[in-house]
Amino acid sequence: MTERLPGVLNAALKCFARYGYKRTTLEEIAEALGLTKGALYSYASGKEDLYQKAVASALTRWQTKVGEAVEEAGSPEDKFMALSFKAFKYLAADDDLRNILIHDPDIFPMFPKEDPFFEINENSRNILRSVLEEGINSNTFRPLDLDSATWLLFSIYKMFIIDTYVMSDREATEKLFKDAVDLLLHGLIRQGRH
Repeated sequence: MTERLPGVLNAALKCFARYGYKRTTLEEIAEALGLTKGALYSYASGKEDLYQKAVASALTRWQTKVGEAVEEAGSPEDKFMALSFKAFKYLAADDDLRNILIHDPDIFPMFPKEDPFFEINENSRNILRSVLEEGINSNTFRPLDLDSATWLLFSIYKMFIIDTYVMSDREATEKLFKDAVDLLLHGLIRQGRH
């Protein structure tokens, strides 16, 4: 049963992405999987639980791809660039998660008190924090308050995600994001560093 869970969550995500949470039924998800509605209760306690698990799984995949890009990069500056651009561009290729976000922008709220996926987003902030900390420790980035910088940068990032993928003037926002990363990064690097 647990080996089938990723397929169940992916099928559920596709249905929720297509119809939105309110219009998606457990019957539709079960039909997409070739299961009975009752069999879905082996994987989740109900529609809301299935939705939470499916979205959490998709957000975790996003986070994993970003983490892999950071691991492959060399310097703290390269890691910051890899993190920024992989995290930002990921949704352009993930139609299902992007459509979920369009239907339900509250899965990525601006304020953590209202965040239904706080733990996942906290892990993402920790990836960012570790890149910043490595940059400070290697004397690449100037000293700064890690907690404040992490919250600020992650908040700016979320704003760009919502502007680009929910409110959508993608081309203009993508250029603005690239310019913002350049501005932020060059504001982090010590002046006169060789």
